[in-house]
Amino acid sequence: MDDIMNFLKRNFKLIIGIAVLVLVVAIFFITQYKSTSLENGNLQKWTTSSVESKIATVQVLTESAQNSELIVQCVDKMSTFNDSSEFAVRDAVKLCNMGIQLRENN
Repeated sequence: MDDIMNFLKRNFKLIIGIAVLVLVVAIFFITQYKSTSLENGNLQKWTTSSVESKIATVQVLTESAQNSELIVQCVDKMSTFNDSSEFAVRDAVKLCNMGIQLRENN
């Protein structure tokens, strides 16, 4: 028992340093994988978001403010389909934007 206590007393700073380093690395990975942004979410998260965040997300993903409301309506419609809750918001916005562009060019 005395050997363990002597070891802990001698290496206390080292043990604390390693524990802090492991904690920082764990927090880094948790924040990387637990994103709250709507751009990386699915349509289930889309349906519970506010209109302002939906429009902001569309503007970020399409890199323009053109047709934002129409794209939001399109993605809203897509989110009502069966089994669409796991569909990515990024993909839905791209699909709606592409459809609008095709319609405008024809």
